[in-house]
Amino acid sequence: YVVKSYSFKATWQAITSLPTEHFPLLLPGVHRLAAIFILRRLKRLGYSNCRVDSTTKGLVVYAQR
Repeated sequence: YVVKSYSFKATWQAITSLPTEHFPLLLPGVHRLAAIFILRRLKRLGYSNCRVDSTTKGLVVYAQR
């Protein structure tokens, strides 16, 4: 069993102030539960084809306008 290290600060920033200038976007140290909130925010901002992949380094966010 491998314990992953997540940053509360990085997760909170990803949920509340996700940068949307370019995609794909790597979010290191972000917990995978943040993906739900990230996808909801992107859809509300008008993005389509939104997807979040969980990797060992964090989350990778894909979206198109």
